[in-house]
Amino acid sequence: MHFIVTGGAGFIGSHVTEQLLSEGHTVTVVDNLTTGNLQNLPKHPRLKFLQKDVFMCQPKDFAARIDGIAHLAAIPSVTESWLRPLEAHHHNLSTMIAVIQLCQVLNIPRLVFASSAAVYGKQSYLPISEHQDTCPISPYGLQKLVCEQYASLFAKQLGFSFVALRMFNVFGLRQLPSSQYSGVISVFVSAMQQGLPITIYGDGTQTRDFIYVKDVAIAFAKALTIPLAPGSYLTCNLGTGKATSLVQLVDILKACFPQWKAEARFSLSRPGDIQHSQADISRANLLLGFSPQWSVQSSINLFLNLLCSI
Repeated sequence: MHFIVTGGAGFIGSHVTEQLLSEGHTVTVVDNLTTGNLQNLPKHPRLKFLQKDVFMCQPKDFAARIDGIAHLAAIPSVTESWLRPLEAHHHNLSTMIAVIQLCQVLNIPRLVFASSAAVYGKQSYLPISEHQDTCPISPYGLQKLVCEQYASLFAKQLGFSFVALRMFNVFGLRQLPSSQYSGVISVFVSAMQQGLPITIYGDGTQTRDFIYVKDVAIAFAKALTIPLAPGSYLTCNLGTGKATSLVQLVDILKACFPQWKAEARFSLSRPGDIQHSQADISRANLLLGFSPQWSVQSSINLFLNLLCSI
């Protein structure tokens, strides 16, 4: 099959691209390289690269039939969505409309969207399931939710099938330590490698559902290829279903960096941060056949081994 991956030279997108190539598919990556990097992509005969903003893409850019789009191009930052709301709106919401129009003019039957647990906001009941109310507490979360609503509306109208993958805290190779969103593991690892102190925003008891990027890539491949009826709409959480506190995370990393003698500093919680997060992944398991292959401990070990081999 032939798939477009928008943002395919970025952190998650490059892993999705690799996964699709490993399964024998052809991939066209669309990326303006604002945050993506060509070095993230393999040299492969079935990989095509288009350096372009998704918003500027035209039907003539894609000569061959396209079987689906994995849409990951975005500004994935809660902080940036507060500081630069108009820019975030353009790159997150307007770009989704551009992708939907591509589905229309190219008769693309499947759209898989990189959504976020940020659509849920603060929830009192854990683990969080797709049946719970969405109540985003940041422009970023609101933009992801409206993207889902736009795509589900147009899917019914235009007849393509749509899958929204609500990702929890993704980490792994190629995630920039400077990332201000969901990059706490990469940030902590980078600091420990340099012998620097780490900063925990909040009291450290807050929990997150950390999922390894390779598991996310597998889920995207499944969502692009499973049989779905035209016009159908599906949302699935992507996590491990396990909650890990930041204090627990520090203990795990300390065992990996016994030479680290600096300290963990505590600071005020950041605006928009939630206290607890844990995914109910039963729907992804049932409908996508998805089960995470790596636990937090095993994926951190694999992540560090890969870092050391670079």
